[in-house]
Amino acid sequence: MPEISVIVPVYRAEAYLHACIDSILSQTFSDFELILVDDGSPDGCGAICDDYAARDSRVRVIHQENQGQAAARNHALASAEGEWVCFVDSDDAVHPQMLERLRQAAAESGADMSMCRMLEAPEIPEDFSAPVEVSWERLSMEEAPLVALFDAGNYPGWVACAKLVRRELVQSYLFCPGRVYEDNEAVCHWIYGAKTIASIPYSLYFYRTNPNSTTQSRFSMKKLDYLWALEGIIRFYSSVGYTTLRERFGTLYAEEAAGCYYRVKYELNDTKAARNIEKAARRLRREIPFTKAQFETMFSAMHPKLVRLYWPLEGAARTLREDGVSGLTRKIGKHLRKGEHE
Repeated sequence: MPEISVIVPVYRAEAYLHACIDSILSQTFSDFELILVDDGSPDGCGAICDDYAARDSRVRVIHQENQGQAAARNHALASAEGEWVCFVDSDDAVHPQMLERLRQAAAESGADMSMCRMLEAPEIPEDFSAPVEVSWERLSMEEAPLVALFDAGNYPGWVACAKLVRRELVQSYLFCPGRVYEDNEAVCHWIYGAKTIASIPYSLYFYRTNPNSTTQSRFSMKKLDYLWALEGIIRFYSSVGYTTLRERFGTLYAEEAAGCYYRVKYELNDTKAARNIEKAARRLRREIPFTKAQFETMFSAMHPKLVRLYWPLEGAARTLREDGVSGLTRKIGKHLRKGEHE
């Protein structure tokens, strides 16, 4: 059986698929299987996958009706044979030594997961394939190293790619089908379940900024899935007592909720969806304490008129945090009635 299962969900990536597959098959570490999942791609991706399978015995192809990236990954995991799993997106590419270095770091550190940095650009740089030396850092699963990982922007902490993970750890928390950003919450659980993580300080994964990909295309309702993923992560870190990470993701949530609310309400003119965003934020706020800055970020986007008119009122911010919108409304009414009698 192969030591590593490399899983690539494939959808509308015909222009980049050859580069992706070639970069995997050119690895210096060769004991792997490559599982290509054609997720009902309407272009020529399915035929390209079949052609590679006919020419290389390490390649297996799964064809399925379009169900999304999460279902494609789960489908591949059900038949994966490797002790380790590595996910690659079909419009990305990997360094020739990525599998070798990730496997070496995991073996030498005794880690359940190893990860490298990501290089983000529209095209693969000429020097991307330059040889890299062995180097890794062991991360304990206390909160402080994970906070540092969160703050390091070019480390793919909470995405599935650019990692080598024990298969049983991946299968302990599968991807949620039907959603974009489905890997964020899953990876959160993998990281917590790992005894240790080995971190490599090299960019061995090339992330292509493709404007046609599912996460780079223009705003759509699917992007609300990121909010739901963040909700799950915030609740999880709150449940295990990781306060700093909860606050970090809370800030992300506040910013995303404010942005999504504005775009849904004023660009898509979908007031019902905007209300649902606000209701979800209120539910989360009842469960998880938000900081003053996080709360004000969301409220200023969702109630701009009230902010402009009444934020200068003494105690308005405190009233909002303690009593919500209804409390502020009562305060506003009292203020107006007082003005009528002056």
